[in-house]
Amino acid sequence: MPDTKITIDRSQRAGLYELIRNHLYGVEDFWIAFSRSRDYATAERLGIEFGEDFRLLADIGWRPDEDRAEFELTIPPHDLAETLKRLHDEAEKLLNESPHERREREDDEETNRRFQSGLDACEAMLIALDERGGERA
Repeated sequence: MPDTKITIDRSQRAGLYELIRNHLYGVEDFWIAFSRSRDYATAERLGIEFGEDFRLLADIGWRPDEDRAEFELTIPPHDLAETLKRLHDEAEKLLNESPHERREREDDEETNRRFQSGLDACEAMLIALDERGGERA
Protein backbone atom coordinates (compact mmCIF):
# COMPACT_ATOMS: atom_id res chain seq x y z
CA MET A 1 0.00 0.00 0.00
CA PRO A 2 1.48 3.38 -1.01
CA ASP A 3 2.27 6.00 1.60
CA THR A 4 -0.81 8.19 1.77
CA LYS A 5 0.39 10.65 4.40
CA ILE A 6 0.56 14.20 3.17
CA THR A 7 3.13 16.60 4.55
CA ILE A 8 2.78 20.31 3.94
CA ASP A 9 5.25 23.12 4.45
CA ARG A 10 4.83 26.30 6.48
CA SER A 11 3.59 28.32 3.50
CA GLN A 12 0.92 25.76 2.59
CA ARG A 13 -0.04 25.55 6.25
CA ALA A 14 -0.51 29.33 6.42
CA GLY A 15 -2.90 29.26 3.47
CA LEU A 16 -4.82 26.28 4.76
CA TYR A 17 -5.02 27.87 8.21
CA GLU A 18 -6.51 31.04 6.67
CA LEU A 19 -9.17 29.05 4.82
CA ILE A 20 -10.11 27.13 7.96
CA ARG A 21 -10.20 30.29 10.03
CA ASN A 22 -12.43 31.99 7.45
CA HIS A 23 -14.83 29.04 7.45
CA LEU A 24 -14.99 28.95 11.24
CA TYR A 25 -16.17 32.57 11.26
CA GLY A 26 -19.49 31.08 10.12
CA VAL A 27 -19.95 28.90 13.21
CA GLU A 28 -22.94 31.03 14.20
CA ASP A 29 -24.70 29.70 11.08
CA PHE A 30 -24.72 26.29 12.75
CA TRP A 31 -26.57 27.63 15.78
CA ILE A 32 -29.04 29.52 13.62
CA ALA A 33 -29.81 26.40 11.58
CA PHE A 34 -29.93 24.13 14.61
CA SER A 35 -31.97 26.16 17.07
CA ARG A 36 -33.58 29.15 15.40
CA SER A 37 -34.64 27.89 11.98
CA ARG A 38 -34.52 24.20 12.89
CA ASP A 39 -32.99 23.37 9.54
CA TYR A 40 -31.43 20.15 10.77
CA ALA A 41 -30.00 19.11 7.40
CA THR A 42 -28.00 22.35 7.22
CA ALA A 43 -27.01 22.05 10.88
CA GLU A 44 -25.75 18.51 10.25
CA ARG A 45 -23.76 19.56 7.16
CA LEU A 46 -22.20 22.48 9.01
CA GLY A 47 -21.45 20.31 12.03
CA ILE A 48 -19.58 17.86 9.81
CA GLU A 49 -17.70 20.67 8.06
CA PHE A 50 -16.67 22.33 11.33
CA GLY A 51 -15.58 18.93 12.63
CA GLU A 52 -13.35 18.57 9.57
CA ASP A 53 -11.91 22.01 10.25
CA PHE A 54 -11.16 21.08 13.86
CA ARG A 55 -9.52 17.85 12.73
CA LEU A 56 -7.23 19.76 10.35
CA LEU A 57 -6.38 22.23 13.11
CA ALA A 58 -5.34 19.29 15.28
CA ASP A 59 -2.74 18.43 12.61
CA ILE A 60 -1.54 21.92 11.69
CA GLY A 61 -1.91 23.65 15.05
CA TRP A 62 -4.42 26.06 16.47
CA ARG A 63 -2.18 29.12 16.71
CA PRO A 64 -1.68 31.48 13.76
CA ASP A 65 2.07 30.85 13.78
CA GLU A 66 3.63 27.48 14.49
CA ASP A 67 7.36 26.79 14.90
CA ARG A 68 7.39 23.61 12.81
CA ALA A 69 8.72 23.65 9.26
CA GLU A 70 6.49 20.73 8.13
CA PHE A 71 3.07 19.46 9.13
CA GLU A 72 1.92 15.89 8.63
CA LEU A 73 -1.77 15.52 7.87
CA THR A 74 -3.07 12.36 9.50
CA ILE A 75 -6.61 12.47 8.13
CA PRO A 76 -7.49 9.46 5.93
CA PRO A 77 -6.95 10.30 2.25
CA HIS A 78 -10.60 10.16 1.18
CA ASP A 79 -11.72 12.37 4.09
CA LEU A 80 -8.83 14.76 3.49
CA ALA A 81 -9.70 15.00 -0.21
CA GLU A 82 -13.33 15.87 0.63
CA THR A 83 -12.24 18.52 3.11
CA LEU A 84 -9.69 20.03 0.74
CA LYS A 85 -12.24 20.11 -2.09
CA ARG A 86 -14.66 22.03 0.14
CA LEU A 87 -11.97 24.50 1.25
CA HIS A 88 -10.74 24.85 -2.33
CA ASP A 89 -14.25 25.66 -3.57
CA GLU A 90 -14.74 28.19 -0.77
CA ALA A 91 -11.41 29.85 -1.66
CA GLU A 92 -12.42 30.12 -5.32
CA LYS A 93 -15.69 31.79 -4.32
CA LEU A 94 -13.83 34.23 -2.07
CA LEU A 95 -11.35 35.10 -4.79
CA ASN A 96 -14.01 35.42 -7.51
CA GLU A 97 -16.37 37.75 -5.69
CA SER A 98 -18.38 40.56 -7.23
CA PRO A 99 -16.77 43.94 -7.94
CA HIS A 100 -18.57 45.46 -4.95
CA GLU A 101 -17.38 42.69 -2.66
CA ARG A 102 -13.88 43.00 -4.13
CA ARG A 103 -13.76 46.74 -3.36
CA GLU A 104 -14.79 46.06 0.23
CA ARG A 105 -12.08 43.45 0.58
CA GLU A 106 -9.31 45.41 -1.17
CA ASP A 107 -8.33 46.94 2.15
CA ASP A 108 -7.11 43.52 3.19
CA GLU A 109 -4.89 42.27 0.37
CA GLU A 110 -2.90 40.17 2.82
CA THR A 111 -6.03 38.13 3.53
CA ASN A 112 -6.51 37.58 -0.20
CA ARG A 113 -2.89 36.46 -0.51
CA ARG A 114 -3.44 33.92 2.26
CA PHE A 115 -6.68 32.72 0.62
CA GLN A 116 -4.74 32.22 -2.63
CA SER A 117 -2.04 30.37 -0.71
CA GLY A 118 -4.73 28.13 0.79
CA LEU A 119 -6.26 27.50 -2.62
CA ASP A 120 -2.84 26.58 -4.02
CA ALA A 121 -2.14 24.31 -1.04
CA CYS A 122 -5.45 22.49 -1.50
CA GLU A 123 -4.72 21.96 -5.19
CA ALA A 124 -1.22 20.61 -4.50
CA MET A 125 -2.47 18.21 -1.81
CA LEU A 126 -5.39 17.00 -3.94
CA ILE A 127 -2.94 16.24 -6.76
CA ALA A 128 -0.65 14.41 -4.31
CA LEU A 129 -3.58 12.37 -3.00
CA ASP A 130 -4.62 11.46 -6.56
CA GLU A 131 -1.07 10.39 -7.42
CA ARG A 132 -0.92 8.21 -4.31
CA GLY A 133 -4.20 6.48 -5.06
CA GLY A 134 -6.47 8.42 -2.70
CA GLU A 135 -10.00 9.07 -3.86
CA ARG A 136 -10.76 12.62 -4.83
CA ALA A 137 -14.05 14.01 -3.61
